[in-house]
Amino acid sequence: MAGPQAPEAGWKAFTENVVGGGNLELDPAGIEQCIKLCQEHAELMADLADSARQKLRATNLGIGELDIDSAEELARKFDEKAIGGDEIEFTNTAVGLFGAHQAYAKDMKSMFEAVLARYNEQDSVIAANLGSAGARL
Repeated sequence: MAGPQAPEAGWKAFTENVVGGGNLELDPAGIEQCIKLCQEHAELMADLADSARQKLRATNLGIGELDIDSAEELARKFDEKAIGGDEIEFTNTAVGLFGAHQAYAKDMKSMFEAVLARYNEQDSVIAANLGSAGARL
């Protein structure tokens, strides 16, 4: 069974609309804001993963895990759910989930950066073409 993954946030529908002849309007300042927000979200997810590694550890719950086998097993399962281990896939852990969201935010940031770069390149081409057309007038 696959573990949790970061949501796709409707990108498939967005792409189908654009490719299918829909209108796409681009606000460079809005794209820059999206880049910034993606970076902030990636940093937050990294911080939460680090916090989970430190604070969600179930190394000493005080439920008798030092003396009772079943309590020790329960503590181990809680610990593995937080950070991973033998019986729980990493993607099903708190650290793994935060990592998936961090990676998704970084991917979205890269996509927005590429969109902005292509926009700026095209804008420069259009400006150069308009400049040369004006010179011929």
